[in-house]
Amino acid sequence: MKKIYLSLTLLAFITLPLLATAGDTGPETMDLKERFKVEGKKKAVIFPHRQHQSKLECAKCHINPQGGGDLNVEIVNMKGARNDFHTKFCWPCHKEMKVPKGRSCSTCHK
Repeated sequence: MKKIYLSLTLLAFITLPLLATAGDTGPETMDLKERFKVEGKKKAVIFPHRQHQSKLECAKCHINPQGGGDLNVEIVNMKGARNDFHTKFCWPCHKEMKVPKGRSCSTCHK
């Protein structure tokens, strides 16, 4: 009986954290200008987070392979057309994924 109880307890400790994070998919969209204090005259990018999640693994963007938290690139420069979001994060991925007009302002700034 003790072995069964120990096995069930161990199973609960292993699976419950996985179940809790499995349903946590983060926000549907994110206002990147507001969230990351990006400076500039362009309209905010309302990032379709859930849409990207449906096509990419979390580790494509996040340090944590389960997603959430820090991004896998350091975002320091937040000014102008050559800000780090463009040059280190969005544009390289858009190029790799062959996103039509992936570097066009109007693709993301709407």
